[in-house]
Amino acid sequence: MSGVARTRSHQAIGAILVGFVAAAISLGRLWLGNSQAITENLWAEDGLFALCIQKADFATCLTDPFAGYLLFVPRVLAWPVAAMPWESWALIANLLAAALAGLTAALVLVVLRGAGLSLFGSGAVALLPVMTPIVGLEAINTIGSSYMLLLFVSTLAILFRPQRGNRWTWLVAVLLLLTALTIPTAVVLVIPVAMQMWRRAVGRSTGLLWIAALIAGLLPQAIVALTATTQRPIQLSVQSLNDWANSVPTSILTMWPGVSLGEYSFFTNFTLAPLSVTGWFVVVALVVLGSWQLWVGWRRLERSNAAIGALVLAGLAFGLIPSVIGYTNNRYFVVPVLLWAAALIIGLDPVIRRSRWWTVGLVAGLVLLVWLPALPASEYRSTPAPAWTDEVARVEAKCLSDPAFVDRPIFSPFWPPNWGDGLDEPTHPNLPCTTVYRWLL
Repeated sequence: MSGVARTRSHQAIGAILVGFVAAAISLGRLWLGNSQAITENLWAEDGLFALCIQKADFATCLTDPFAGYLLFVPRVLAWPVAAMPWESWALIANLLAAALAGLTAALVLVVLRGAGLSLFGSGAVALLPVMTPIVGLEAINTIGSSYMLLLFVSTLAILFRPQRGNRWTWLVAVLLLLTALTIPTAVVLVIPVAMQMWRRAVGRSTGLLWIAALIAGLLPQAIVALTATTQRPIQLSVQSLNDWANSVPTSILTMWPGVSLGEYSFFTNFTLAPLSVTGWFVVVALVVLGSWQLWVGWRRLERSNAAIGALVLAGLAFGLIPSVIGYTNNRYFVVPVLLWAAALIIGLDPVIRRSRWWTVGLVAGLVLLVWLPALPASEYRSTPAPAWTDEVARVEAKCLSDPAFVDRPIFSPFWPPNWGDGLDEPTHPNLPCTTVYRWLL
């Protein structure tokens, strides 16, 4: 076996191992939050999209808007869930979500190792989507949050392109198409692709192919956004912009669970509050840091510096867009925190390479110790509300007593609100008992 073949073989083995570890952590954090979560917690859209397929059909549900845009990958993964007996939907959905987390971690490892990063640095970045504290609040191990994984791995694949020829180029193009069909904020990815073309880090034909893939996914998103029956409300205001800025430092502080930014009591009798524009100071600092890294990388032709700067700025953009057009939500800051943490690890990779193994292990152990209190998924994410098998039994009992009834199953966490009155068919929780009877036969 040649040296190149041996290296690729080792990378493949490493990617598989990291993938399995990531999948196990994703499931494990859910289980630590609640031992019944894996089999009883059917999360929100993960259940609603499977129900849609059972009521209508796969093609109809695949193209049906949700919240005013397309969610391609969660809709695709709803099909194997819907194909199974509905009492097992929670388990199947959680296993699929873990598999997707594992696949993402494996792909990130391949990207970064191929770009020359150390095994430890690449592995640490690959595990960020399942290890960081902010993920455990709500996003951990949900198919509906797969867009976060797609944005994370797509950004890295653009900025750290291994030299793997046409097959890799087309693989990234498919990845970008799936990402754009799943989440409109993928429009941000056009900028790093253009930057890579300008820097000649990727060839012109490769860059144009990637931009075409993004456009091919974003055009349907634009059409849906303009024609959806229930469109996403857009409320751009100074207040939403300030809320976003204030949430940036708060999201960063989740990396040290329990540390917060806000007014607090000091030894009971004293109150301390931060400067009201602290958030904007942090935003400006990140813009300056990201821009400086880009400039340094551009002047010195150092790809890693430019990529680090792009990660910082992309993180800001991914959090800014959904926050300022609506309202701030912890979900909108998951991808930014992941990209900023990745930028930090990648920036420290030269130091990691020069350090002794026990020094790196000690620092990693201290980080894990700090994260330990937040390792179990939050009660909000992990508590079955309601337990799925109980909900299945309730609906079946109701339908047996009244075959003409139209019930509305509830998914965790007691979702959708108002029994789904804000949703449109076929992506609506209305479930005719005639359909339930078909499942019971």
